Amino acid sequence: MIKRITQRLPLILGLAIIYFISGKLGLKLAIVNPSATAVWPPTGIALAAFLIFGYEMWPAIFIGAFAVNLTTAGSVLTSMSIGAGNTLEGLVGAYLISKFAHGRNALASAEDVLKFAFLGGVVSTTIAATVGVVSLFAGGFVQSADRGQVWLTWWLGDMAGAILIAPCLILWSARPVLQRDRRETFHGAVAVFCLLLVGVILFCGFLPTRLQTYPLAFLCLPLVVWGAFHLRAHEASAAVIAFSGIAIWGTLHGTGGFVENKPNESLLLLQAFVGVVAMTSLVLSAAISQRNSDQEAIRRAKDELEMRVVDRTEQLERRITEQNRAEAALRDLSARLLQVQDTERQRLARELHDSAGQLVAAIGMNLSTVKQQAHKLDTAGGKAVEENVMLVEQISREIRTISHLLHPPLLDEAGLGSALRWYVDGFSERSKISVDLSIPSDFGRLPNDMEIAIFRIVQECLTNIHRHSGSATAAISIVAEDSRILVRVQDRGKGIPPQRQSELNSTDRTGVGFRGMRERVRQLGGSLEIQSDADGTVIVAKLPLRHS
Repeated sequence: MIKRITQRLPLILGLAIIYFISGKLGLKLAIVNPSATAVWPPTGIALAAFLIFGYEMWPAIFIGAFAVNLTTAGSVLTSMSIGAGNTLEGLVGAYLISKFAHGRNALASAEDVLKFAFLGGVVSTTIAATVGVVSLFAGGFVQSADRGQVWLTWWLGDMAGAILIAPCLILWSARPVLQRDRRETFHGAVAVFCLLLVGVILFCGFLPTRLQTYPLAFLCLPLVVWGAFHLRAHEASAAVIAFSGIAIWGTLHGTGGFVENKPNESLLLLQAFVGVVAMTSLVLSAAISQRNSDQEAIRRAKDELEMRVVDRTEQLERRITEQNRAEAALRDLSARLLQVQDTERQRLARELHDSAGQLVAAIGMNLSTVKQQAHKLDTAGGKAVEENVMLVEQISREIRTISHLLHPPLLDEAGLGSALRWYVDGFSERSKISVDLSIPSDFGRLPNDMEIAIFRIVQECLTNIHRHSGSATAAISIVAEDSRILVRVQDRGKGIPPQRQSELNSTDRTGVGFRGMRERVRQLGGSLEIQSDADGTVIVAKLPLRHS
C-alpha cells in the first residue's frame, strides 16, 4: 500500500488541496461553533474519493481535515483528532457501501441508493460528529450546554455533504456514453432551466415581500421528477446541487421558506429538505436508468437473435443436414427471449410500483398537507399548489398505468378474464376503438404460462389494430371447446395486402410482434392462423387445453 500511495502522491496532494478549500468555504457558514457547519461538502468528497480511488487516499483526507481545523480554531491535538474522525468517517462509509450496496455502483438501483444514503449519509457520519464534539469539549473549545447543538449541526452538515456531493462525483466519474435524441436533450435542458428558475424566484427575493418566507420550496419537486425522466443521473445530481447552492444563498440572505430566527436552524432545515430532494432524484434516476438498461439488453438480444437467424439461414442453404439443429437453437433462443421479456416486465412493474410509485405517493401526501394551508396563500400561490397536486396525481396515474401494462397484477390475482377486461377498457379509452370482449364468466383459471400467452397475444393484436388497420371496432372471443382454447381477434379495417399476408404466414419473414405471438403459441403446442381481406382481419390462436 505504501508503494501505491507513493505512486499516487500527486493525486493525494491534489485531493488534500481540494478538501482543504471546500472545508474552508464550508466553515465560512459555521455559526454555532467555528468548527461545526451545516454545509460541509468535504464529507461527500472524502466518501467519493475512497469509493473511486480506494482506501489509500486516506492521507489526503487526513491532511486536508487537519489543515482546515488547524487554520480555523482549536489546537494541534484537537485538529489531529478531528482529522482522524473525518478520515475514519469516510473509510467506514466506503467500506459499508462496498460491502452492502455494491460500492461505486450503488447508484445503479433504487434499493442500493437507499442503502448508500443510510450507510454513507446517516450511519458513518455519526463518527466525525462524535469525535469532533468530544475533541472540542476536551480541549475547552465548546461548552457543555452547546454540545448537543454542535453535534446535530456537525452531523446534518456531514450527512448533506454525503448525500449531495458524493453521488454527483461518483456518477460523473463513471458517466456512461449514451445516445439520445434532440427531443430528450431539449426536455432535459428545459427541466434544468425551470428548476433553477424556480430556485431563483423562491430564494432570491423575486416574490412579493409578504411571500418571500412562505413554504413554497415544494414547487421544485415536480421539476425534479421531470428532470429524472429526461436527464442522465449525473446531470440530474448536478442540477440538484446547483439548486441547493441557490437555496443556501437565499436562505442566508433572509429569503425562502426556511428562514428562522436563528440562521443555523434555517440552514439545518434547508439541508434536510435538499437531502430529500436529492434522494428523490437519485432513486428515480436509478429506477429509470435500470429500465433503460433492461430495454437496451432486450434490444441487443433481439438484434443478436435476428443476426443469428440470418446467419443460420445462409448456412442452411448450403448444408441441409444442419437444418433441424438450427431451428431447434432458434426456438430455444426465442423461448429464452420471451421468458426474459416477461420476467423483466414483471420486475420493472414491481420496481415502478414499489420505488417510484411510493416516492410520488409521498410527494402527493406532502402536497396535500400544503394544500390544507392554501388559504394562507394568495391566488397565484393557491393556484400553483392546485396545479402541482394535479401534476403529481397525473404522474402517479401514469406510473401505475405503465406498471400494470408491463405486468397486470389482475393476471396473477384474479385470472385471465379480469385482466383482459381491465386491459380492453383502458385500450378503448386510450385509442377510441370500440372493443367487444366475449369470454365466459365461468371461464376459470388456466396455467400461468397459458394465461400470460393469451394476454400477450390479445395485447399484440389490439396494438396492431390501432397502428395499422384503421378499424373503429374490434372483437375478441375466447372459448374452450373440444379440449382446446380458441382465441379469435377480429377487426373491420382495411385488411392486410396479399404480399404481406404471405410474409406473415412464412416462418422466416414475419415481424417481431407476429413472430412473438407465433412462438408463444408454438411453445404451448398450438397453432396460429391469419385471414385478411378488404373487410378486415381475423387472427385465430388454437391452444390445447391444460388446467391449472
